[in-house]
Amino acid sequence: MGCRSRWQLAAAVGCLGLTVAACADQPTVGGRTAAAAPTATISQHQRAKLAAAYLAIAQPANRRLDVENDSFSDNERVSLTAALADLRAEVATERWFDRRLLKIDFPAPIANVAWQLVQVNNQRIHLTRQESRATSIAKLLAFAARHRAVDAAVESQARIIRADLGLPPPESS
Repeated sequence: MGCRSRWQLAAAVGCLGLTVAACADQPTVGGRTAAAAPTATISQHQRAKLAAAYLAIAQPANRRLDVENDSFSDNERVSLTAALADLRAEVATERWFDRRLLKIDFPAPIANVAWQLVQVNNQRIHLTRQESRATSIAKLLAFAARHRAVDAAVESQARIIRADLGLPPPESS
């Protein structure tokens, strides 16, 4: 076996290990792992119920995030203390949303999208927590591009779940 083949084998084994680990770490969605959710086609009535449940958490979370983001924008260049408090409030709102989203009993395809939304939101939470420990305005501002990128990933997943639920895309801020 040549060097290249060994590297390919090692990469394949590594990918398999990561896949197994990811599956083992999946939290529950609606009391089940996302992969174990029912796969039956849902009726329009059921889709409407799921959409209402989603909106019941998404709308207040979006309103809170809008306020927190606006406040952060006002403070990020003038008050490090206030900007860091805004970031901590964003983290609390994002966690609030994730916990409630995972309690909705979505069928498997939508549950998987919800799971992916929570995963990218967890990346945003992690980055926001790092930002909230910045020791200067310059260090805080250094996160801007990465934060925009992770925001875009979250918005992309939100568009997918909203489409799956028959909802219009989220309003752009």
